[in-house]
Amino acid sequence: MLVRFQPQPQRWSPPEPDMYKANYDGAYFAEEEVAGIGVVVWNELGQVMASLEEKLVMPQTMEILEAMAARRAMIFMEELGLCRVIFEGDSETVVKALTGGCPDRSSIGHIVKDCMSLMSCFQTCSFSHVRRQSNEVAHALARRARKSSPLSVWMESVPPDISYSVYVDVTT
Repeated sequence: MLVRFQPQPQRWSPPEPDMYKANYDGAYFAEEEVAGIGVVVWNELGQVMASLEEKLVMPQTMEILEAMAARRAMIFMEELGLCRVIFEGDSETVVKALTGGCPDRSSIGHIVKDCMSLMSCFQTCSFSHVRRQSNEVAHALARRARKSSPLSVWMESVPPDISYSVYVDVTT
């Protein structure tokens, strides 16, 4: 199993052949005391293989939410049976923690430990920090979770109202 920290790309890029990319993000809605997680899975052609949005009780910090989103992305990929994965998120702190650059005593240490255990489910597993503009579809899914059921999953698609974000991600 390969775990590494990769430099952040300026825009979304497809994974290598025979690999999948899972972009994840979290969104906070303090006034409602809820949060959302979004995950989108891509193949090397830039096609959406699956996506999900999940609404949950608001955790204490955004850092915890971003770590929870990374863990949810890992669980989703394992559920899909995809074992060669690049995970991308826009929280540098979380990505550094997942690649061994942060002590387990942090506020996300317990979630990082869960993620480390999940890594054994994958043949290849790496984490990359990306800018928000390279993570738009996952961000849109996380924001959409605010008004949806606790968990929604789409196979080979995203909700119609964010399909333009997919187009923008793969063509810019």
